[in-house]
Parts: sequence; structure tokens; C-alpha cells
Amino acid sequence: MKVALVSAYSLDATMPLTKYLAEENLDVHLYGIMPQYDQNVFVIDFLDNKQPNGFIKDDILIKTMGEPLCKYLAGVNTNFFVYPAGSGKKAFFADIYHAWKFSQHLIEGKFDVIHLIHTANRFSLLLLHFLKKQNLIQTLHEVTAHSGDTSSYTIQLLKKLIKRNIPVIFHSETSKDRFLKYRSSITSSVIDKDLLTMIRFGLHETYLHILPEKKYLTDQSDENSVPIILHVGRIVPYKGIDILVDAVKIIQKNQPVHLIVAGGGKPYFSFEGIKSYEFLNYSISNEEIINLVKKCTVVVCPYTSASQSGIPMTVFPFNKPMVASNIGGLKEVIEHNVTGIMVDKIDAQSFADAIEKLISDKDLRAEMAVNIEKNFKQGEFAWSNIAKKTAAFYKKHYPAK
Repeated sequence: MKVALVSAYSLDATMPLTKYLAEENLDVHLYGIMPQYDQNVFVIDFLDNKQPNGFIKDDILIKTMGEPLCKYLAGVNTNFFVYPAGSGKKAFFADIYHAWKFSQHLIEGKFDVIHLIHTANRFSLLLLHFLKKQNLIQTLHEVTAHSGDTSSYTIQLLKKLIKRNIPVIFHSETSKDRFLKYRSSITSSVIDKDLLTMIRFGLHETYLHILPEKKYLTDQSDENSVPIILHVGRIVPYKGIDILVDAVKIIQKNQPVHLIVAGGGKPYFSFEGIKSYEFLNYSISNEEIINLVKKCTVVVCPYTSASQSGIPMTVFPFNKPMVASNIGGLKEVIEHNVTGIMVDKIDAQSFADAIEKLISDKDLRAEMAVNIEKNFKQGEFAWSNIAKKTAAFYKKHYPAK
């Protein structure tokens, strides 16, 4: 079976999937797509060497990926494509042209399945239009917005998926339930449940293959004179960083701690009263993510909403335990008192108690690290099993002729 996986931004989860699909003897072609204005798609970026619209040249792609990542994806045919995504009429017509150009490449490739992953924007909608006669699978990392203000592009994407009965993969039961709820709000028709499936994504192990070995920091968390509490990811209100800041204010009354908040976005909180902190308010590079996770004591996700999250799968490759809200997709991934501590009441005192428990108990952190290593190399989170389930979903809907 010849398969194309077209992924925007979620390359940290898509790259491992392609590697293990290839090990299932599928002919796998990975296409990373990215807008001209933002050439950072996780795992690799072209921020220091912005590329023109269209396919990126092989020599530039190989150099940017680096030898460890190229070796990791040796069994996968990998390409990257840049599209305009500007504003105004001129950019709109440019997007139409580039979506047509890219879709023609896919059509000429005569793929048995084209698997579209993640994003909802103008370009992705144009792709769906130009690929309407192809065998499509869609993965939805998110269904509707956490804030409730779902974009028009997302609504259009959901409507197209529903109207055309395109098979959909979700990564959590929470996301699947959100889709079914939305679907029932716009149509009373009975859905074929076989069109929907929930398949986890595994550890973002590509972060272990980005840098030459000599460039990785060793795990310094137990060498810190002061525990380091880390929050990494986009700065948006549902991430609950204000709750974390207030929790740290409580903790620092009992012991010294250092807070790091890293990620791009508009701050909605203040660090006033925090004795020791760093605020890295920009898009964090892959190397920075790796080194921040390795040097911290604990990663904290005090989310107020979570259909699913990629943060645990970014953190767990380094066997780092977490403290997180016991909600949505987070509670489907993090096992309480096994791979982290789940907090039922989402307030500062509850998070302070959970964080203090973990940073104060080195043996507990070591035990959780062993559990993480064990739990995510087998079962539903193991990439080998995920690839088998994904390949079976392909063949179920588009069996070989």
C-alpha cells in the first residue's frame, strides 16, 4: 500500500508514525506543509533559512533535518512544501495555485491513501477541494476551540468531513466525543461509527534524534540546588499559567523554587511576587525544549480544558514526571501516582500541594521515571501498535483492489 501523510505543525507526532508505518511494509511518503510566515513545524524549522513557496530542495531539507533525524526516517520518502497563506486577494489566488500544484503532485503519485493531519486553514480546505476524488483519511488533533470561539475554517473543515463521510482518526476519546457532539448539532443523520476511530499517538521520540548526541545536556534535575518547575507551550488562557504562578507563590513560602514559563503568546498573568523565575516569551526552539525538559524537576500543566495535549508526549521521552489537571485527554495519558500526579481541583492550593509532593520526593520521581519508560514502550502508546492500528484503518476503508 502506497500512503501519503500530509502534516502541518504536528511533525513531532507524525514523523514517528511514518517510521513505524514503513516498518509495517507500507510505501510511506511524508509531506510536511507550512505557511510562508511560520516555517517552524516542530522537530525541524527553517527560521534561519526561510524558504520560498513550493517544494523545498532536497539538499536544503537534508541539511536542516540533520544526520540523526535523516537516519531515523531512512525508510520514509520525506518532502516539505511551503505555501503563501498571506492576506488579501493576491495571496488568496496564490494559495489556490499552490494548493492545486501540491494536490496535483499527490494525485500524480497515485497513492492508495492520502492521510491529512491536523490543521484547519484556507490551504487545508483548498486541498480537500482539489483532492475530492482521492482516498482520504483525516486526523483531528483538536475538534473545536477550547475557548468556545471555534474558527470559521475549523467549522468548514468539520462540515466537509461530515458531508463527504471522510474517515477520521482522533487521539483521545474526549476529542471523539466533541466531534460527535458537534455533528449532532448540524445533522440528525445516523453516522457510520466505523468512520471514526480513536488511536493514540506515542512519545515524540523524534526529539531524541534532532541533535548530535554531544549537544544534549545530561539530565540535571537532581543536581539542581533549587527545584525547577517548568511550563512549556503556547501562552493561551486555558493553559492555566495564572494558576501555576499562584501555586508557586504558595510553595516558595516553604522552600525555594525556580519557575520557568516558556512559549509564545500574549501573557494574561503577572509574575509579581515570584522570587525566582524566567519567562521565555517566544516560540521555543527544538534545542531549547529538549534542554528545558532535561534540566527541570517537574513539568506542570494546570489546564482548564484539554481534549488532548502533546506536552506529555514531548516530556515523557526524557522520563520526566508531570503534574496536570485531571481532565479531558490529559487523564487518558497520565496515570495518577504512576507517571505523574493528577489534580482534581484546578486551583493554586491543589497544584501547590501536588507539586511540593513531587519535588520533595526524589525516590517518587525516580519510580515514576521507571514507570514512564515501561508504560510507553508497550500497549496502546507504543508506536509499533499505533502503526498497526493505523494501517488496519487504512485497509478497512480503502482495501487493495
